[in-house]
Amino acid sequence: MNKPIVVLGIGELGSVFSRAFLRNNYPVFPITRDTNIDELKQSIDPEMILVCTAENDLQSALKSIPDEWKDRVAMMQNELLPRDWEDHQFINPTVISVWFEKKKGMDSKVLIPSPAFGPKAKILVESLQKIDISARELLSADSLLFELILKNLYILTTNISGLAIKPGASVKDLYDDHFDLMMEVMSDIIKIQSSLTGTKLIAEDFEKSLREAFDGDPDHKCMGRSAPQRLQRALELATEFQIETPVLKKINNL
Repeated sequence: MNKPIVVLGIGELGSVFSRAFLRNNYPVFPITRDTNIDELKQSIDPEMILVCTAENDLQSALKSIPDEWKDRVAMMQNELLPRDWEDHQFINPTVISVWFEKKKGMDSKVLIPSPAFGPKAKILVESLQKIDISARELLSADSLLFELILKNLYILTTNISGLAIKPGASVKDLYDDHFDLMMEVMSDIIKIQSSLTGTKLIAEDFEKSLREAFDGDPDHKCMGRSAPQRLQRALELATEFQIETPVLKKINNL
């Protein structure tokens, strides 16, 4: 019998991962707002703790992980970067960049394979494959950083651009009809991501991979419900790091 996996946050994505782990013969223990983690840690020795909370709950969720479990943490989250977990003293955490979506009442939809890196990456990849969700294991931390930035560029560029074009526009519409706007938004986002990661990023390095993501689901809507909040977070970060983001400011004033 495999050791259990703790899933912190049982929303739509948490439920997908839970089903994948169960299909791969791992018992699953969910953590909700009503769970007493101190009691739970006394009763089980988990293989992994996967954090699947909403974006705004991420930091409080990471703080809640007991010291005894800090050597087996895994994370999946939009807009995730190393700075989000580095202060929590996790030991060699595992991270997956999720490229499938799951909405209430709908099956999971895969855009491209989800890359994962870390000591528990193999479990994540094998488990997702058990439920026909494509995933792949990365070989280095540098590759993971590229993949996290890529996902951030996709989400932020499409969401924020979507605020400036016709309602209901798809990523294909964005690429075909508003390419210049897309690249201008991406340029502002690249500057923010560079500051957040302490690296010098070049948009051209991500163009091929972004196009593959667009082609994975060309009908994917640009603007989700979180688009206004994503724009505000980006502007706040730009102010914090003293970055000029003229296109983001223009969209914010529309």
